[in-house]
Amino acid sequence: MRKNALLPWTLLSVLVLTSCGLTSSSQSESQSDSKSTSVTSDVSTSIDENTYSRTLYQNPLKTVDENGNEYFVAIADPDVIYGEDGYWYLYPTNTPVRDNEGNQFFDLGPIFQSKDLITWKWVGSVFRDYPEAINWGSPGAGVWAPSVIKVNNTYNYYYSLSTWGDDNPGIGVATSSTPYGPWTHHGRVLDSVSSGVKNSIDPQAIYDGNELYLLWGSFFGIAAIRLTDDGVEPFYGADYKNNIHWLIEDNTTGSMNININYEGSYVFKYNGQYYYTGSQGSCCSGSSSTYRVKVGVSNSLFGPYKASSGEELSQEPYGDLVIGPSDDVAGTGHHTIIQDFAGQYWIIYHGFDVNGLNPNERILFIDPLKFDEDTGMPYVENYVASYKTNKLGPVFLK
Repeated sequence: MRKNALLPWTLLSVLVLTSCGLTSSSQSESQSDSKSTSVTSDVSTSIDENTYSRTLYQNPLKTVDENGNEYFVAIADPDVIYGEDGYWYLYPTNTPVRDNEGNQFFDLGPIFQSKDLITWKWVGSVFRDYPEAINWGSPGAGVWAPSVIKVNNTYNYYYSLSTWGDDNPGIGVATSSTPYGPWTHHGRVLDSVSSGVKNSIDPQAIYDGNELYLLWGSFFGIAAIRLTDDGVEPFYGADYKNNIHWLIEDNTTGSMNININYEGSYVFKYNGQYYYTGSQGSCCSGSSSTYRVKVGVSNSLFGPYKASSGEELSQEPYGDLVIGPSDDVAGTGHHTIIQDFAGQYWIIYHGFDVNGLNPNERILFIDPLKFDEDTGMPYVENYVASYKTNKLGPVFLK
């Protein structure tokens, strides 16, 4: 399982969860019923108010500057981790931001911080002081869709480096002793030419037992390799191409088909099973975007992942729906999944606010996950984003 991303609530075992009045139907994988729908937003609202809190929120979420003034930030492809310092950290695709002096600039590797997972503030950059760190990629490449994981005492930041239509996109890594830097850049981990995987973007770093793996791929199959213990290079060195696991086979005939394969992978483990979640459809067509998240389940990290109806994800119906577009929010996808301090699962994703001032820019959303009583599959209520309605947010550490 991906360390330090899904499970901040395990800290409650030290603080004695039950004595705080916090309850969760998912306190451990072995205790949870595989058909339970109680791993939802219906966790107990009775909390130790001296230690924990919850706030009301509305989608889409907010970004603020150093002075607490709200301003618009286009946020796409978010990854979120808990930093063990009482704060959550958000890592999206490159975007214009406002720094702590109020200066607007285009940040290749923005980092945002939040106490409650609802209001986010820019606190640092992975690349601002290291512009040469991306020289290994194609000229003009952007930094897309990061994945951050704690490896021993180090935070590893994996990122896609690509242009639209890039013949040889790749994935790089930077490391830091904190979730906000300063960063040491290690450059390329892999690319399409050396791996043989078309469109080598969209990483997810994940632990399976004590072994660290990197998942990646975009609409030409989803691949995985083992990494070294420090996570900065393939475990099998230059021979890694011959040690690739395919979570989802490339089911195309050589040309991209965004409706039958996946990108933006996120795997998590629940009730002893592995859930693959990934995005299909058009990501970036503004209010016409068809992006949606679908899911399959497996007994192994490496698959095969299957829909609740039994078909593998490379076959129709291509998984079960988790969340999709609505009249108000288009292009819902490329997400991360976290657990709050009550054990509740939340999906954090981007979408287009069709009715907003910037309907063609991606922006941040969050919703609780439910688990279907019959199939066991995760989904968002009504299979669409909550929108402009008050919802009770995640339980967080004060």
